[in-house]
Amino acid sequence: MGVLRSPYLSGYLCAVAKKTASRVALVTLVFAYYENPEMLALQYKEISHYPLEIRNALNVIVVDDASPVHPAFAVTRPPSLPPLSLFRISHDVRWNQDAARNIGAHEASTPWLLLTDIDHVVPASTLEKVIAMEKQPGSFYTFGRVKYDSQQVREPHPNSYFMTKELYWNIGGHDEDFAGIYGKDFLFRKRAKKLAEEVSLESWPLARVGSTFVSDAGTRTIARRNSLGARAWGYLLEGLKKAKLWRGVQVLTNAYTREI
Repeated sequence: MGVLRSPYLSGYLCAVAKKTASRVALVTLVFAYYENPEMLALQYKEISHYPLEIRNALNVIVVDDASPVHPAFAVTRPPSLPPLSLFRISHDVRWNQDAARNIGAHEASTPWLLLTDIDHVVPASTLEKVIAMEKQPGSFYTFGRVKYDSQQVREPHPNSYFMTKELYWNIGGHDEDFAGIYGKDFLFRKRAKKLAEEVSLESWPLARVGSTFVSDAGTRTIARRNSLGARAWGYLLEGLKKAKLWRGVQVLTNAYTREI
């Protein structure tokens, strides 16, 4: 995806980048990874081509959800990336990407987080606007979406967010009790909407990469269809938690190590 230069970056960040060449990290991009080496390589390529002003305002965190064959650490990293932190969950648990997001949000050192899936590229033009806009710490922001290869407009992604680290943890993080059950990450969104205002940035898209363009853009080695038992347990657990008959939201329950 080509880089679009625009006037949206704030004068403060531009002045810092030009006069001192120092970094003012404002946003951390957080990706969960599981057996996606080609897709991660594309992410690195895109991020390394961001304008310097964006890279100076950006950190990147990748959390490998214990990939057994293609660990994220083995993917070549271009030299022009912004500061990158790579963590790895110690045990391979089916559909544990919510734990990976929690780890990324916990380890981030910037005030703002942009959390999205590994198969969603954040265009430079979207980041420029996000960095420069007047932000409301009590709101969370969602994005429009296009196809990466054709720019065809798609429905917004329900699991991509821009918010402060503080708000993420005020919402409570993703509930790791639902690990192993595909599709329960919407519960984070339900809690977010009870606590904060959602602001749609529909004209500022993310770009979804399909598996026809990058073969491992989506998870290929784990079935998305839940077993009957997992599906039933997911509904039961959701009901028990809603009725306060089960423990609250569980976060940071997985052992992990820093790789970079």
